[in-house]
Amino acid sequence: MATVSLFTQRLPADLARKLERAEALAREALIDVHANLALDLVGVLAPRMAFDDAIERYIESMDLQGDEAEGVGTRAVALLSEREVADDLQREGHRGWGWNWRYATPMGAMRYIQRQKQRSDEEQLWLELAAARAEEALVNAHMEFATQYINLMEQHEYADPSRAVQHYVETLELPELRARMVYQRTMARCAATMLPRLPED
Repeated sequence: MATVSLFTQRLPADLARKLERAEALAREALIDVHANLALDLVGVLAPRMAFDDAIERYIESMDLQGDEAEGVGTRAVALLSEREVADDLQREGHRGWGWNWRYATPMGAMRYIQRQKQRSDEEQLWLELAAARAEEALVNAHMEFATQYINLMEQHEYADPSRAVQHYVETLELPELRARMVYQRTMARCAATMLPRLPED
């Protein structure tokens, strides 16, 4: 961390400004990525819950916090069309397996509990699948932005791709696992064009 901090202090002013702009654009674009992924989950869960509840489930499953969570939620709602909101309101009275007279016996109550458990297990699986898909989409997006850092920092004498990607993942404060994936995949992409083809002896 200290090495990266020292490296950052050595950046020329014009390059530092370009990286600040690249960071701002990346954060803004990632809000859109999250918002669209949240809407994908809204579509999956529409028969079961209201769109705002589904968006909240997405935010929780991706462990978004603070301003980022608020930004994603606001953007996702803004992306919903009026027709989608109207359709959601129309479904409101038909969602779920509510309690009714068929369950008013010991066996009926058991069936109700089993169906509720099945419903909960299904939704948990869907959330895990959606989170896995979201992680892949986010890693791919981060790879593109990390590559922009590499391209911008080529003019700096210490900015090899490894240092550039490390600087990116630390600047964006990526979770550890996601940071490792972004670093590994971006470096693998660089390897395709940067590894030398040495002549045989």
